[in-house]
Amino acid sequence: MASRLTPLTLLLLLLLAGHRAASNPDDSNHSFTDPESLQGESKGDILDILKGTMPKTVSIQDTVSSSTLPETKETNTTVSATSGSTTQPTTQPTTEFDCPEPDISCPDLGNHSAEMMLGDALTDFSVKLYHAFSAVKKPRSNMAFSPFSIASLLTQVLLGAGDSTKKNLESVLSYPMNFACVHQAMKAFRSKGFSSASQIFHSPDLAIKNAFVNASRSLYGSSPRVLGNDSQVNLELINAWVAENTNHKISRLLDSLPADARLVLLNAVSLNAKWKKTFDPKNTRMEPFYVKSSVKKVLMMSSKKYPVAHFTDQILKAKVGQLQLSHNLSLVILVPQDMKQHLEDVEQALSPSVFKAILKKLEMTKIQPTLLMIPRIKVKSSQDMLTIMEKLEFFDFSYDLNLCRMTEDPDLQVSAMQHQITLELMESGVEAAAATAVSVARNLLIFHVDQPFLFVLWDQQHKFPVFMGRVYDPMA
Repeated sequence: MASRLTPLTLLLLLLLAGHRAASNPDDSNHSFTDPESLQGESKGDILDILKGTMPKTVSIQDTVSSSTLPETKETNTTVSATSGSTTQPTTQPTTEFDCPEPDISCPDLGNHSAEMMLGDALTDFSVKLYHAFSAVKKPRSNMAFSPFSIASLLTQVLLGAGDSTKKNLESVLSYPMNFACVHQAMKAFRSKGFSSASQIFHSPDLAIKNAFVNASRSLYGSSPRVLGNDSQVNLELINAWVAENTNHKISRLLDSLPADARLVLLNAVSLNAKWKKTFDPKNTRMEPFYVKSSVKKVLMMSSKKYPVAHFTDQILKAKVGQLQLSHNLSLVILVPQDMKQHLEDVEQALSPSVFKAILKKLEMTKIQPTLLMIPRIKVKSSQDMLTIMEKLEFFDFSYDLNLCRMTEDPDLQVSAMQHQITLELMESGVEAAAATAVSVARNLLIFHVDQPFLFVLWDQQHKFPVFMGRVYDPMA
């Protein structure tokens, strides 16, 4: 039997009907970057703020609040899905004209430039995410997340985003502006070592545009599914999807679902990769693991001559090691170079440029037989992603969400966004020849992971992180 590396992650984005009636009609000139001020503004105020990005021919009917014109949603020239009535032709641009259909064209399809650009952006995004997660987690605590899962869901939201939200999402994700091939490139980022699934659920009263449905089916392999009127049945439907797409590792993501839930976006990523060289469980034993001034005993896997590419980085003052996995994946570990250094110091020095330089150097580093000691890992993590998005200075989900390419309904805002992950790193099976005692030759290289460390599950083919995190307590 081969060893297993089995992380699982799930990302949930839940949008509810927005109630953004004006609480202070006189307060209409706040800066767009001030979310606290936007929270109390009417739709008309927000549209005035965004007027610089809208056509000058928009009629005043398009900018007054819904409390003044109850039929605002049906003032364009399209047929209403509920009444079947058609509005009179007007001279102002229609909603369709103001917000074009999702763009799935890809002029670079067939070459790898778009995939290289996406991999580079995901690497930048991963480091930003790491610092955002670290800022909200307790000091010296375990942490794990999937940059790929989070980016996959946000990129699917990008497919339906209007101009303002589209620009902000591109900035958060480190995408070039108007990255035409981003969806096609994301579709190409698949591996036998991990699987990714996306699904959209929506309430019966929320009409999803046909163009978005077709684009989502083509790019993400799923069509939006309509929820029923029974919130308990909807809850069971969503949790069943979660269980199925995480191999039942996460059987119940939600304990309840609000009755007014209108749009639920899900993405799940599961990984099942094998070590290229398995560990002998007979060599796994309790060894010391050092966390600042304290020492605890943890189960440590070891191998006398394990193939490892490793070096010491002088900028991070950390030992960097890479262990090969199946399906062109690898586990990258960054551990402080000695007991005088702490993981917090490594984290503070970690930037996108330093991270990329380390991964580039690993590609050129020779794999050598090494005395390796690495703890067995079991990490579970759950995180409110709205807090993370605010740390990334993205406020659209809570204050001014524009999904006009997905739906004509403007009254959507995010109520909750959840990210869950289970990561398990272990050995299984027995090697033909096992040694009960460790004998180290003087010229044998050593790579001990015996204090808190940072890890990355790296896709070596497309060059992007699938999972990322840190471990302070391997036995937690």
